[in-house]
Amino acid sequence: MSPHRIVRMAGLAAEAVLVVAISLAHTVAAEPAADHAAVFNNNCSVCHQLAGAGLPGQFPRLAGRADRIAATVAGRSYLERVVLFGMAGKITVDGSSIVGVMPSFAALSNSDLAAALDYIVSLDRSGDVHWKGKVFSPTDIARARAGRQLSPAQVHALRAVTLAKRDG
Repeated sequence: MSPHRIVRMAGLAAEAVLVVAISLAHTVAAEPAADHAAVFNNNCSVCHQLAGAGLPGQFPRLAGRADRIAATVAGRSYLERVVLFGMAGKITVDGSSIVGVMPSFAALSNSDLAAALDYIVSLDRSGDVHWKGKVFSPTDIARARAGRQLSPAQVHALRAVTLAKRDG
């Protein structure tokens, strides 16, 4: 094989790698990585069920609700604190009262918590994923983690203020 042909083939290979890399980067930005759903399924679905469906009267539905909560800065802050510190108390979701305790998931990494939150805000009411991109970042979680530590009851009080006038 001639040196000219080797150089030409190397150039074509480099172009192909670049096209694949750009294509993969676009795919990652447009769709959630598989680990988003896996983090949720491995840590949250025992209670909140697959695709955030919840169990009426026992565990709140997240599908189609979390995105509305995360639509404001206060809502995003509340969701970060729920996963970090847990929550205890009575809530009303979809017209049903739930008295319960959500444990803290502070043992998970900032990346895993951000991934789980990004997953739930991408779920529509039927549990289908409509990827919205990164709404939460590991830096957001780290900032909340480094801030004031809250008890589950304090998170419940924060919920009341954040979600006032909503059935959320």
